[in-house]
Amino acid sequence: MTTVKKEQEPQVAQGSVSAIFGKHFMAFSEKSIIRWIITSLGRLGCLMYLGVAVIVTFEVIMRFIFRSPTMWVMEISSLLTIVASFLLFAYTLQEKGHTRVDFITAMVSRKSVFFLELFTSLLGLVYCGVLTWYGIKMVQSSILMEEVTQTLQIPLWIPQIFVPIGGGLMFIQLLIFLKNDLFKNRKDMTADEYSIKDATPGSLVIMVIFIAVLALSLVLLKIEPRLGLPLLFFALLFNGMPVSYAMGLFGVFGLFFLLGGSNALIHIPLTSYASADSIVIIAFPLFLLSGTILQAGDIGPRIFRLANVLVRHLPGGIGIASIIFCGLFAAMTGSSVAVAAAVSVIALPEMTKRGYSRKTTIGLLAAGGTLGILFPPSLGLIMYSALTFESLGKLFLAAIIPGIILSLMFIAFMVYVGLTDRNIQRDKRASFKEIVQAFKEGLGGLIVIVIIMGGIYSGLFTPTEAGAVALLYSIFLCTVWYRTMSWAKFTTSVMKAGKLGAMIILIIIGANITGNLITMTQITQQLLGLVNSLSIPNWIYIAIIVVFLIILGGPLEAVSIMVITVPILYPIITALGFSGIWFGIIQVVVGELALISPPEGINLFILQEIGKATAAEVSRGVIPFLVIMAFFLLILCVFPALTMWLPAVLM
Repeated sequence: MTTVKKEQEPQVAQGSVSAIFGKHFMAFSEKSIIRWIITSLGRLGCLMYLGVAVIVTFEVIMRFIFRSPTMWVMEISSLLTIVASFLLFAYTLQEKGHTRVDFITAMVSRKSVFFLELFTSLLGLVYCGVLTWYGIKMVQSSILMEEVTQTLQIPLWIPQIFVPIGGGLMFIQLLIFLKNDLFKNRKDMTADEYSIKDATPGSLVIMVIFIAVLALSLVLLKIEPRLGLPLLFFALLFNGMPVSYAMGLFGVFGLFFLLGGSNALIHIPLTSYASADSIVIIAFPLFLLSGTILQAGDIGPRIFRLANVLVRHLPGGIGIASIIFCGLFAAMTGSSVAVAAAVSVIALPEMTKRGYSRKTTIGLLAAGGTLGILFPPSLGLIMYSALTFESLGKLFLAAIIPGIILSLMFIAFMVYVGLTDRNIQRDKRASFKEIVQAFKEGLGGLIVIVIIMGGIYSGLFTPTEAGAVALLYSIFLCTVWYRTMSWAKFTTSVMKAGKLGAMIILIIIGANITGNLITMTQITQQLLGLVNSLSIPNWIYIAIIVVFLIILGGPLEAVSIMVITVPILYPIITALGFSGIWFGIIQVVVGELALISPPEGINLFILQEIGKATAAEVSRGVIPFLVIMAFFLLILCVFPALTMWLPAVLM
């Protein structure tokens, strides 16, 4: 992940008419107005996400209390999610909230990256321009054909018009970035910032190489598409631009050069709208908002105290408590980052105080955080469901047994550490009174798990409805019950979750554009033909795929691995006779490995920051847990029933 400082808005000197009304003020005013518009639309988008939670919960109440289900809620929820997401895309770009594959660009100088970013911004303008221009054509076609929504018969052009609006806002934001980079005032620049005047032959080498590779791939598209498409894919993905833009541009270039020129580009807005118009997509911002609010509302310490009083007297007690906490908090938030950040802040000082080595402590907490994307409501599984259309309810069920097994494997390791390391202090057994008190303090948080898991598998809620109810309950819990969240923390949490949700939805749009191109060019069919012609046992293919995914986990993070590989591998896996549900769990476990694999593991960065540790210290600490997780992955591959039994029994 690339961390970039946010822009600082310039201050206007006061005291002279020329300073107030001159050209510098006009430039400041223009920039501030655009920033205010994009930020305000982002806030409106977040408000719409909250509105979705309200009306979806209203549907649940009408259905189960008044026995009068509505006919309009899910359609309005879907339309609001579409509008909110496209309004938030530009805000996410403005705040530099997009994920990108930067392990190549991280190895070159900052000056070289600056000039490469100029080039990738121009490429981004191409994608946003296509989305805007052909989005307008999509709207015009919808008006002419008098298309309407299925349930409420709303003219379809009304929600569709937000596709070109979202694309146009991103186009404007990219122009602002380019203008700022091209016309920087040297007086306002910091030591690590550069302008166009700093260009040297050495600093332009990386940009020239990527331009040359991109040009070569476009030429090969016309001559030999089987070579041109992979080269184009990697040229776009590894140049440091946002993953969502890289995937979308891959579709733009592929459609233009292989499938009918400019006429084929209408598929870009059509796929964008169709990708956002999904019941699974609605669940994304709801669970993200719920998890972010629970994290900001300091629910984590209460859950940790409960876990600790139950097991603190055992060998490796507080380490075991950390894993139990990770599993419980994962079942509340579905986010690895939230779990890793919460457990690190709470458990790191407590474990070091009791004599645990920093290496073991940091490794445990980084690995424990990975449980956040395995236990339901895993955001990784929601993304996989959105990409493959596999049942989200079955995916959630399939993850429960693997999640418990991996937690037990981590716990067994910590028991071994507790028995063999004589420096570790063991706490006395908690009294019954302490346990009851800790349970009372943590009860409100545990109810979130009951709402999500109990609601889904009792038939009370769909996964999307569970996300809505969990969100409203989380707000009630933190603002009314525990009173741990101020208005400022609440608004900050909502904007943070909205930005992350928009980023993921835009990635899903890009991945679906890529997937459609792969389908239309029959790449998957060609690969299947090759696989069938080799007459190799299917398990060898699975072994090759799993090893390939593990290797990707080093330079890439979990989201990138999934959006890159699923559009290509999922059709092959299912064609070979393997379950798409099982493969979804494999994908998530590989994503877990990526979270703690040097050099790009996000959880490693979190522990480095919170634990004030070096990269080498964190990397050494996670080695035992990487081995445990690799063995766990092997178990899932050899015994797929561990994932498939529970969905078969309960659904």
